[in-house]
Amino acid sequence: MKVIVLVDGGSELWPLDRPDGMPSIQSLEVMCGKDHMDVHLSFSQPFEGIVSSKGQHGDPRCVYVPPATGQTFFSFKIAYSRCGTKPDLHGQFYENTVVVQYDKDLLEVWDEAKRLRCEWFNDYEKTASKPPMVIADLDVIQLDFRGDNVDCWMEIQHGKGPWAPPVSGIVPLGSTLTLVVAINDYRGMFNLYI
Repeated sequence: MKVIVLVDGGSELWPLDRPDGMPSIQSLEVMCGKDHMDVHLSFSQPFEGIVSSKGQHGDPRCVYVPPATGQTFFSFKIAYSRCGTKPDLHGQFYENTVVVQYDKDLLEVWDEAKRLRCEWFNDYEKTASKPPMVIADLDVIQLDFRGDNVDCWMEIQHGKGPWAPPVSGIVPLGSTLTLVVAINDYRGMFNLYI
């Protein structure tokens, strides 16, 4: 790589210090998933540059923040299987280098490269146990509710029912009688089987 520094009368054309008013990274958080990293990146003011994986700016899947978005907060995923993500040979981490380029066209001295690493020192599966806690008995207050809001009755009727008059006195032997068993279910949730 060749670096050219232009000099004009003993001073540099491009300052080495970060210009005033340029956005800066406020926070960078990574959540490690099973097959990707979830990255949350925020800037102090609207960001107009590019964020991509190092050496992968030609693959649109690896350019996470395109130029001239003008936002201050970005969320994106970096897959472990592409965009230059490198696994550890022992399976203990994955890492990807992300370049934060503040200008949409030029890579400058104040641009940043962040190596993001998801580490696993043990297996995914762990058993978590804790001895049971003893809790004092609570005062139990019983509340009763009727689950069968149904009226049920039985009636012997004189003649063929079910709409015959009820028996109200002595019935002569051999008279036709009807035994009616009925329910009145206000909510229509019960059936009667005889």
